[in-house]
Amino acid sequence: MKELEIDLRKYLFSSYNEIYINFKWNIPEYFNIGYAIIDRNMEKGLGDRPAIYYLDDEGDRRVLTFGDLKRLSDGLASSLRDLGVGRGDVVGVYLQPRPEVVVSLGAIYRLGAVALSISPLIGIEGVEYRLRHSGAKALVVEGARRDVVDGAAKIDGLRAVYVVGSEPRGGKEYSLEDQSKSGGRVDVAATKSEEPAQLFYTSGSTGPPKGVLHAHRFLLGHIPTYQLYFELAPREGDVFWTNADWGWIGALGDVVLPSLYFGMPVLAYRRSKGFSAGEALKAMEEYGVTAAFITPTALRMIRREYPQPLRDFGLRLRAVSTAGEAPGRELVEWALQAFKAPVNEFYGCTEANLVVTNHSLWARPGSAGKPAPGHVVDVVDEDGRPLPPGSEGLIAVKLPDPAAFLGYWKNPEATAAKIRNGWFIIGDAGVKDVEGYIWFRGRVDDVIKVAGYRLGPEEVEEVIARHPAVLEAAVIGKPDPIRGTIVKAFVVLRPGVEPSEEVKRDIQNFVKSRLAAYAYPREIEFLDQLPRTETGKLKRYELRRREMERGNVQSG
Repeated sequence: MKELEIDLRKYLFSSYNEIYINFKWNIPEYFNIGYAIIDRNMEKGLGDRPAIYYLDDEGDRRVLTFGDLKRLSDGLASSLRDLGVGRGDVVGVYLQPRPEVVVSLGAIYRLGAVALSISPLIGIEGVEYRLRHSGAKALVVEGARRDVVDGAAKIDGLRAVYVVGSEPRGGKEYSLEDQSKSGGRVDVAATKSEEPAQLFYTSGSTGPPKGVLHAHRFLLGHIPTYQLYFELAPREGDVFWTNADWGWIGALGDVVLPSLYFGMPVLAYRRSKGFSAGEALKAMEEYGVTAAFITPTALRMIRREYPQPLRDFGLRLRAVSTAGEAPGRELVEWALQAFKAPVNEFYGCTEANLVVTNHSLWARPGSAGKPAPGHVVDVVDEDGRPLPPGSEGLIAVKLPDPAAFLGYWKNPEATAAKIRNGWFIIGDAGVKDVEGYIWFRGRVDDVIKVAGYRLGPEEVEEVIARHPAVLEAAVIGKPDPIRGTIVKAFVVLRPGVEPSEEVKRDIQNFVKSRLAAYAYPREIEFLDQLPRTETGKLKRYELRRREMERGNVQSG
């Protein structure tokens, strides 16, 4: 494979405009992600360098070098090849954060096959749907998930189930550990950069999940934004980590694959339970994590339990990024002070990831940032025509774009519906201001129409969340026989605060005085927790569904 470098560090710049204007893509005709993250580093003499630090809550600690990744992915690739898996075939990966994720992806990519990444939080029915819909020929799975192992084994066309962390029981089951140690050298498939490489499925909030198919170039399309929100990564001694699960593009595309592309180590922290602020901070301390992508939900949990994390932990963080949902200005400003490091929000979606970012040279807390170098992002109308600055419309990405998907798996109609006038429509409402910053207003189907005003739920939620009694909040529009639509808020209170009518009135007055009279929540319901997807995104549609069972809510 031809040597390739996309690296912002070779550009000298002191402003956003300077780097945005001068950056040029260098996408080759042939490119393979497996080669880029494994073989390329071996050729650079990095075989003995740590690639994956592994830690779990059962006390297991391991270090895999790039040489280990090469040897193990060769073995697994040999096994898959012997089963008839080849170019364009789909192989599922259903694992928690662990080295075997990268071993599996490396083997799949290097064969020219397509990796189907599945979040470990997806249930058995969701896994089986993805395997059947994609026509997967094999699956790599946590051995402890016997329900998934048994269900997958019954799927016609699925030839092998590779179990991790347990012994196979015969039939279609194989030990990933044994298979990855038994094979020989495998030549990397000479894939074109436009060939399929990676498949993710959307959460299916408005129907069955859709398969989002990416080409090998999608890794290269992520590099500039990754480097910017991690403050010109990589730097000497960097160690990268994210709390996002490794079945999500937000972990693989935003942290794992770009870090390995640069020959830098990633911490794989596997937990048998949910996120723990204390354990996460302890892990970052132990492994000297310098750059972390921490989701807004995780940041809120850290703020609640360790409002001054540097007082309690010896952290080495030099850059923090956050995305997945709008964190809000207050949370970002807290994190800036709490970690004493730049905290950069970035933005994208599964279909076109990492297209907008902040960086310390131009960061503006509360905004998603500016279009990253190499990406054209704007706010357009329903017909795909760019709107003047300050106008609310649809956030869209100009095609072609190396980070953009090839299309929805087996669904060309859905693909065509998302492209208008050469723009990919993300599905979010937003505003681009006169300085070029993108301001997220909410999902299009979440926008609330109150008294003739279009109201983004995010801005109401951010104000409610600033109330001292509130931990987090979600807002939807609810039909009202007199007013047409009212704002309803679902609120999780901070520990020690009891729900009461007095607290409701105080929150309402708080919003009235800080946002707008028409924007305050006329109805408030207290919850123990908000419904979220497996990637931590707020499920407003679930709240709307609950309301529909009681009556009707605004359709959007």
